[in-house]
Order: sequence, then C-alpha cells, then structure tokens
Amino acid sequence: MRLLTLSVLLFAMMSAAQAKDVVTVSQFTPFSEDSGATDAVKEECAMQERLPKYLKSYAKKHTDIVFTTEELESIEGKVLWLEFDHVFAPGGGGYSGAKSVEVVGELRENGEVIASMTVDRAALFGMTPGTCSMLKRVAKKLGEDIAQWLEAPEMDAMLGDAAPED
Repeated sequence: MRLLTLSVLLFAMMSAAQAKDVVTVSQFTPFSEDSGATDAVKEECAMQERLPKYLKSYAKKHTDIVFTTEELESIEGKVLWLEFDHVFAPGGGGYSGAKSVEVVGELRENGEVIASMTVDRAALFGMTPGTCSMLKRVAKKLGEDIAQWLEAPEMDAMLGDAAPED
C-alpha cells in the first residue's frame, strides 16, 4: 500500500513539475499606427499571422499558446499583448538592403502587467529573393526570441538585436 501511495505522489509531483503555463495571444499581431509598415508589407507579407504561429511553435515545450480573436481586455489569466512597433522594409528584396522589425509586448495576468519586452530583428542580404521572404525569416526569429523570454519573463527585457551586448 505504501508503494502505491508513494507512486501516486511521485506521479503527481512529476505532473505538477511538467505543467505548462497557458498564455493567450491575439491570433493577429497588430501594427502600431506609426510602425512605418508599408501597405504592401501589411497586405502581402502576412506578418500579422506569422508571428503568433511562430511563437506558438517555439513555445510549445514550456508554454501553451492559445489564440483568440476576442479583445484581449476580456480574457482572464495570462495574456501576451504584442504589437509591431517599427517596420523597416522597403520593397526590392535584398537589392534595397536590410529589413528590420521591432515588436513590443506586455505579459499581463488578470489585467496587471507582470512583464514587458522589446525585441528587434533584422534580415540582411542573402539567398532570400524578396522582401516578404526576408520578413518571414525575421518573424521566425522574433517568435523564437519571444518564446524564450516566456520561459522567464521580466520587465523591460530587450531581446534579439535589441539585447545589450555583454
């Protein structure tokens, strides 16, 4: 009987240790009014859909990302607010130079801000032929950076290319 009780306790402890955090994210990341994103980028590059999907993919080991189309103010629990704050992506792909994107975010729990971050990533020249494919690579790195931050979120974190050099 003691062995059975001990086994049940060990299983419960292991399950608790492996419990994932649940964070709700908007299914579409908005652009700030003064982001600088061109209409072409907004309409053709699918940045708004890509970032949440990459975030969910990279965070799946430690965080369950739940998408919503509802207003984030109405969601209880942990909510991650994200916004494209700055987008530099002139047309012309690699021929027009590097592309960069900055995202700001706040992690809120029941309406209270518990962590915040700024993440910036750039795509330089390379084998990527167009602006949207360069931005796709950027969105992927942004998703990875934000997912890593969600493992131990903190206030005023600077991530990606915005991170201070050691």
